[in-house]
Amino acid sequence: MKSRNRIIGIGLLVFGVALGAGVVWWLRAPAAAPSANSTATHSQEGTPKGRHILYWAAPMDPKIHSDHPMKDSMGMPYIPVYASRPSAQKASGLSIDPRLAQNLGVRLVDVQRRQMGHAIHTVGTVAVDENRVYSVTPRFSGWVTRLNVRAVGDPVQRGQVLAEMYSPELYSAQQEYLIARRQDGTTEDPALLAAAKAKLRLLGMPEGQIAALTRRGTAERDVPLLAPASGVVETLHVRQGGYVSPQTNIYEIANLDRVWVNVALYSYQLPWVQIGNPVRLRLPAYPGKAWKGRLNFLYPTLDPQNRTVTARLSFPNPGGNLRPGTYADATILASAEKTLAVPSSAVLRTTQGNYVMLGEGQGHFLPVEVALGPEADGWVAIDKGLKTGDRVVESAQFLLYSESQFRSVKARMLGNGNSPPQHSGLTPGRESPAPAAPVGDAGAPLTPQASSSPGTMAGMNMGQGGQSHD
Repeated sequence: MKSRNRIIGIGLLVFGVALGAGVVWWLRAPAAAPSANSTATHSQEGTPKGRHILYWAAPMDPKIHSDHPMKDSMGMPYIPVYASRPSAQKASGLSIDPRLAQNLGVRLVDVQRRQMGHAIHTVGTVAVDENRVYSVTPRFSGWVTRLNVRAVGDPVQRGQVLAEMYSPELYSAQQEYLIARRQDGTTEDPALLAAAKAKLRLLGMPEGQIAALTRRGTAERDVPLLAPASGVVETLHVRQGGYVSPQTNIYEIANLDRVWVNVALYSYQLPWVQIGNPVRLRLPAYPGKAWKGRLNFLYPTLDPQNRTVTARLSFPNPGGNLRPGTYADATILASAEKTLAVPSSAVLRTTQGNYVMLGEGQGHFLPVEVALGPEADGWVAIDKGLKTGDRVVESAQFLLYSESQFRSVKARMLGNGNSPPQHSGLTPGRESPAPAAPVGDAGAPLTPQASSSPGTMAGMNMGQGGQSHD
């Protein structure tokens, strides 16, 4: 009797437990199923007709992708990223919402035709233009009675009296000229007068001084020595009271209105340059200021010590800031010709090649491989890949996460959008949990972080009796 009652009690207990479990499952299953599938159902219902979802992106970090709808650790659903509209008929490239492009700071610039060439950067030294150096040498012997310009570097003007000299030879020639003339202005012998006047000219007396001698009627003892051109005194080889002869070079005057700059070029650069190439010169002492000139001569010999060829550059020097002996930085624009060019910042230089992001309008961008030419002044020539009228992105660095990800980014840009996207933030080789994963007490599906990271509080399995796993 007792065993029969015990069996009945155990049966009732098992039935009650099973009934309770069934009631609990019946109450919880309807609530869990919609929550597990709500994201997928909403995504399918909210998908525009004719649009294909490429992947789902995390709302707080768009770099984290998923190949199925899910929620992040804060319960926010991932945002679907759609493929281009079929009507756009863009088989490749990247489409960006205009508002997103504005937030990213996308700037488009036109492909321009500019004067481009090989920019040869070199250094040189400012020198005197030897075509503008004048020598002051007397044509007679004598003594310097007065020296007006006494120091090297003094500026002089054309026609200025440099010194006064006494020459017995020149004084005698003046006397002969006056004797050949009569006091009343007539001459006894025209041939004798012409010979005396020619002698004064050969001794270097200017026509103005000869005319003054004719008006004055008396010979001048101290004859002035005039400057033949404006400039600065380069050399001075006499002092006051010194004796000079036709072999004495008294002054050398250099005109600095135009100067030379001698620069060194390597032999491999010579095929690029030619006479007349434009040149830009900068001095460290004058930042922000540049002088424009031309290459006007290439020396025919090679320096045996440094194996370079000297090139002569010519620059106007109206303000006198280009002082001979000054070091300068020169840029020769060799082989200059008009060609297509884009800003250097618009080019993505990678190990796979050089690319620019071509703007096709309506937020669509296409990576185009280009062949680069010479680069100068922040612009680079485009030999192949673009045409006049194209617009490129000037700051395209946002399109690359890193150099190592360029292959996958390029594959996605070139139309491989159906391939599984890379899941940043997930462990490689491990699938994320399905939407119908076991639910917690709140009825929400477990997040990938909670299921794959045992160190987080969410999803941590605590032992019975409150025993922790510290």
